[in-house]
Amino acid sequence: MDSKEKKQILHIDSNLTIELTRKRMKSIRMRLASDGTVKVSAPYGVPQAVVEGFVLAHRDWIERARRRSEASKPDPPCDGGRIMVWGVPYTIRMVDSGKRSKAAYIEGFELVVPLSAAKANAEGLEAACQAFLAAEVKRALEGGIVDSLEARIGVHASGWRVRSMTSRWGSCQVVKRMITINSRLAHHPAHCLEYVVCHELCHLIEPSHNARFHALMDRFYPGWKAVRKELRG
Repeated sequence: MDSKEKKQILHIDSNLTIELTRKRMKSIRMRLASDGTVKVSAPYGVPQAVVEGFVLAHRDWIERARRRSEASKPDPPCDGGRIMVWGVPYTIRMVDSGKRSKAAYIEGFELVVPLSAAKANAEGLEAACQAFLAAEVKRALEGGIVDSLEARIGVHASGWRVRSMTSRWGSCQVVKRMITINSRLAHHPAHCLEYVVCHELCHLIEPSHNARFHALMDRFYPGWKAVRKELRG
């Protein structure tokens, strides 16, 4: 965090609390964190009353974002349950792996999850499935998607991270040129991952979602709006 950034908690009303960060920027921005916290960033000189007005004016967006976030949370995996991998359904089969758990793998139309006796429980199964999804996304990124899109767009990220997120499919730290991709994209067809990678790489050219950014997406990933709609659905 920038040493000059200032954070504070604001209680807008009895039902709405936000985390406000003051930083060097030109306009107010707001996002919903994975834990449901409303995070607002604002320039130093903007009065608190203006920030509160901005949040209240976007209250409907906050409620919609929270509903989408809750609806997008997948059911916890269970032995015999179903999991989507690159748009294809697989049945989860938990097997005994002895003293040590092993990485999950696909066999036919099953996702086989070898777990030790100590981890053969709901928490261990969910952790193993999450690790499998993250490994799938990393494999796909290293398998050519990143190289292809970086060459097409003419930009290069300093690094790529994969982790589970509930409110974003990807994020881009423009200054550090670091991009993070949601491991849950492994649930969806591969073109969804390609779209998100292109989206975040375009942010290295244009950080905002303005007309210039949309023009970049039109140029480098025609049809991106249909994929965005697919992910939102």
